[in-house]
Amino acid sequence: MSRVLATEEQVLALSPDAASSKAAKGLQSIGKWPSTGSNEAAVWGECQGSGSKPYQTQVDLSGPAFKCSCPSRKFPCKHGLALMLLRAAGQVAEGGEPPEWVNSWLGSRQDKAEKKEARAAAAAAAPADPEAAARQQARREDRRWEKVAAGMQELSLWMQDMVRSGLANLAADSQARTRWNNMAARMVDAQAAGMSARIRDAWELVDSHPGWPRDLLAHLGHWQLLVDAVQRREALSAPVKADVMAALGWSPDKAEVQALAEPLADEWHVAGLRMVEREGRLTERRVWLQGLQSGRAALVLDYSQGGRGFETAWLPGRVYRCALHFYPGRAPLRALLAGSNAGALVEQGARALTAAVAARPLDDLARRVAANPLQAAQPLWCDGAGLQHAEGQWWAVWPGVDGGAPGQVPALIADDEAWHLLALTGGAPMLLFGEWEPGRGHVGCWRLLGAWQADAEGAMQSIWHHRSETV
Repeated sequence: MSRVLATEEQVLALSPDAASSKAAKGLQSIGKWPSTGSNEAAVWGECQGSGSKPYQTQVDLSGPAFKCSCPSRKFPCKHGLALMLLRAAGQVAEGGEPPEWVNSWLGSRQDKAEKKEARAAAAAAAPADPEAAARQQARREDRRWEKVAAGMQELSLWMQDMVRSGLANLAADSQARTRWNNMAARMVDAQAAGMSARIRDAWELVDSHPGWPRDLLAHLGHWQLLVDAVQRREALSAPVKADVMAALGWSPDKAEVQALAEPLADEWHVAGLRMVEREGRLTERRVWLQGLQSGRAALVLDYSQGGRGFETAWLPGRVYRCALHFYPGRAPLRALLAGSNAGALVEQGARALTAAVAARPLDDLARRVAANPLQAAQPLWCDGAGLQHAEGQWWAVWPGVDGGAPGQVPALIADDEAWHLLALTGGAPMLLFGEWEPGRGHVGCWRLLGAWQADAEGAMQSIWHHRSETV
């Protein structure tokens, strides 16, 4: 059997939510599948639903990539998960010949991949005038900067009006949400989609807890930094300008990143994964990686529209041997996978995890924030940590380092997940990972994404990972 999604754990790690996992297990009966088959390239099957015609479900193992004829908007759907669960349990025959509908899909995927490679090769081989290309690129950038600057100036005036009238009044203003949505749309028109996402996310703070006006004001302060940076863009160094552009949602294309950034090969531990469903059936996947030899942290961002799914599968808590290209910036985090898949799984890579984690997590975080205060979220590890609940808030706590004072930060984690994690560990210390988000609480907040504990031999074992959410 191919090692791709060969266990139940690996299959369910791709589930978008607990409901999908439960529904998939309900279909994990070969009697509900009139036909199934698999080979080294794909897995396929027909699942009898409520209609007269079975749903056609197929998985391309090179991704893996899923496709199903059911109307579900989730990815993978319950049928795709159930089919792979059956395969992991040894209930799908191997070595069969795929039916035409599977061959057609696999062929179309191969054609697309070949055309993409051909376009890239043609672009690389085509004769070009470097000076003319540079002038054309400069004109495009100038036009975009003009649009961005105009939009950010409107944003600044809008923020001033809100502060003048009092942020606390937003909760009682029936038209406030409409105005926020309009400003978010204006940022898209200004070609600053990253700013649009920040506005939509910040609106969720309104009336969410007693100290929300203070937290919202912190967001507005970060936005004003961006306004000022856009106005002073000609005076910024290249790395700082790259950070400003990234914060605005203006990133270099993948070919440019691959051409300019040397790949960093390492064994990358998948520290955390968030699947965020946004408006317009857009799914954002945030994959946080920890380099076990380099000690580098990396963020791989992918987007899927309309349930198409992602070309590359990352399993939380697992280790992959591959190379990454990092985007430019002062303290670069975002990275691009060098190649079409996540590489080979490393079975024993987790043993080196604790050695790659900073001994003083808040000091490491402070250096990252100082280098790039515009980064929306920062990675944060903490070893020997525990969870406590006080005054309606979860806290992550850990002992002091080298005789220092104990640390504690507010933690974002659902009550049911927190109690489940405490039950799994018996309250014993853990290695925790999550996204540090500024602008929540007095100092920020830690969104927990994963937890590990050492086994009897000292190897770190993944025991919990955060699931998906809707924004």
